[in-house]
Amino acid sequence: MQDTIAEKVNESEAAPASMAGVDTHEIVFDLIKKHLTKPSRVIDLGAGEGAFSIKLQKLGHHVLAVDGSRENWKVKDIELKVENLDSEFAGKIITNDAKYDAIVAIEIIEHLENPFCFARECAKLLKPGGLVFLTTPNVEAVNSRLIYFYTGRLNYFGEYETVRPAHITPIFKWKLEMLLEEAGFEIAWEGFNRYKYETGTNLKGKIGGLIGRLMSPLLKGEKGGEGRIIIAQLK
Repeated sequence: MQDTIAEKVNESEAAPASMAGVDTHEIVFDLIKKHLTKPSRVIDLGAGEGAFSIKLQKLGHHVLAVDGSRENWKVKDIELKVENLDSEFAGKIITNDAKYDAIVAIEIIEHLENPFCFARECAKLLKPGGLVFLTTPNVEAVNSRLIYFYTGRLNYFGEYETVRPAHITPIFKWKLEMLLEEAGFEIAWEGFNRYKYETGTNLKGKIGGLIGRLMSPLLKGEKGGEGRIIIAQLK
């Protein structure tokens, strides 16, 4: 009995965890169920511990996970390739021109030096009509604008959040549209993970939340929620 309990504890400790924003995995997972109705060849870029790779595998997809390090990987029965996603990595992944149906890139592009190169490499990996499910912090959100007004830094790009290899490249909507279009994609769907105005739990944060609610109707641009979620299709 004690051995069984110990085994369950060990399995729980070893289970891969998501490092994505609140509800992001769940929303992307629902989108994949809707748009990839047949078993497909899918690459999980920036796979981390493997939490989303497991979700894809359970849907019946053939999954290749790619990450910059093997250090955090916790999934034994899914192939992991270690590649620098700030490089021309596509040629090292594709063999015999066996391209993929879809790419998942959850909260990875803001970690990269060259998101334009990343989009081009994604295009090389996909079949015509292939899909990219991409997420990134929405730096145009109301709370991000308030934080920038007060601190001079965007939300998720604070002093300690931009230490490499963390968040080094904020992606505004206009930049995302540009890099996807130049790589041969068109945006098929866009949404957000959650809508939030709070900038903290103390009095200053609560005041910021109130100001955000009052300012929101007056602000232009892509306010949306905290995290931007995109489906882009290769033309």
